[in-house]
Amino acid sequence: MSTLTTGDRVLHPNQQEWGLGKVLSATPDNLDVFFVGAGRKRLSRSFIKLEKAEGAASKHRLLDNLIVASEMVSDDYVTIPMAIDRFMEKYPNGFEDADFIKSARETNLRGQKMCAQLLSHEELSRLIGEGSFDAVCDRARHVETSANLLTKSERKVLHEAIELPACQKLFSLALADLLYGTEAEEARFKHFLRTLGILELNKWPFATLFSFLRHPQQSAYIKPSAIQNAAKALCWRINYKPEPNWKTYDAVTRLYSYVRTNLLEEGLMPRDLVDVQAFIWSVAQK
Repeated sequence: MSTLTTGDRVLHPNQQEWGLGKVLSATPDNLDVFFVGAGRKRLSRSFIKLEKAEGAASKHRLLDNLIVASEMVSDDYVTIPMAIDRFMEKYPNGFEDADFIKSARETNLRGQKMCAQLLSHEELSRLIGEGSFDAVCDRARHVETSANLLTKSERKVLHEAIELPACQKLFSLALADLLYGTEAEEARFKHFLRTLGILELNKWPFATLFSFLRHPQQSAYIKPSAIQNAAKALCWRINYKPEPNWKTYDAVTRLYSYVRTNLLEEGLMPRDLVDVQAFIWSVAQK
């Protein structure tokens, strides 16, 4: 009798392409297993003798961040190779494809350049030192508009929230700290969220827009519906909550890192998280 139990990491001796698996649940007769390369499988203990993986062989980032079994839909699981095939069908030249650059990069790049010019560390320090908080907010509006990542209604909410002088000061100081502060990223992110809460801007797009444009190599932009659908398709646990929070943001950045590593291993060369994000968002599109 197999001694495998819930949580064990396993390999199927006759299905090597399934890759590493994690036992989701176990009964005396059956094992419910999620395999990285094949998704969820229900296997009979009497017919299949799975091999237990231990030590370094049992490690896998997806299995460490797997969604709970109740949220899995077997037919919806998308492996990274499947996602790459879909992406390459649409963009044969990958991240260098002209259509990809036009649809996914051009507007983002405008926003990045504008952000680097108008909201650089030097410029923010100068304006804040002069007490020109209205100028900081005016520049933030220009940056947001150039990137075109917010909806019209979101844009209106943001612009109206930073019209009053007191609100402009709050926002300016928090934005400068988020982008260039010396504390750890978690502390800076949480401080920015507290300020957004005061300004009634505690929504994911507002929480992640400016750091994404200023630091595209490391910061993620979260569009709620897109990231939820993609994370579910990839079976990655992001602990999603409608209100911005560090736990969800950290989980999303780990997902981006995981996908980026896989893309590099497959020979695709994402330049930054703009490319990685566009790829991830494409996962949920059918």
